[in-house]
Amino acid sequence: MVSRLGPYCSYCERKIPTLLAVEHIQPKGLRRYKHLAGRWENFLLACTNCNATKRDKDVDPGLFYLPDRDNTFVNFVYASDGSLRPVAGTTEEIAARTLALTGLDQPVASILDFNGQVVALDRVSQRMQAWEQAAESKIGLAGQPTNDILRREIAKFA
Repeated sequence: MVSRLGPYCSYCERKIPTLLAVEHIQPKGLRRYKHLAGRWENFLLACTNCNATKRDKDVDPGLFYLPDRDNTFVNFVYASDGSLRPVAGTTEEIAARTLALTGLDQPVASILDFNGQVVALDRVSQRMQAWEQAAESKIGLAGQPTNDILRREIAKFA
């Protein structure tokens, strides 16, 4: 799976070098989805934060943006402060439901897992770090474009 999806959480998009969990889109813990427990199309990779928050929530594909099906970069604004919000013109109910599914709508630094234990959430600070790295890379690339195609691609994100 890592070779297909990369070492990233499918929901919060953080790079997770260890402890990636196999995430069942349709939860194997719900009786009606038992038959999907070993199906490849029902798997994503998730960090322990997103996987623990999603748990056995029922996922109606029509009510959520799914990271393996929908381009979430098109549906959400990833802000420099680490927050996520729906892009204007998206179905905001679907976007809000998607963020709530794994707690990506939470600005808090910790949540309670299903055992009532506090789970530290460093997803916001890690998204801020990723934003800073991307901004630095963009500046570096803009200073050294080698052709017109690259210049046009860089200009799209200006």
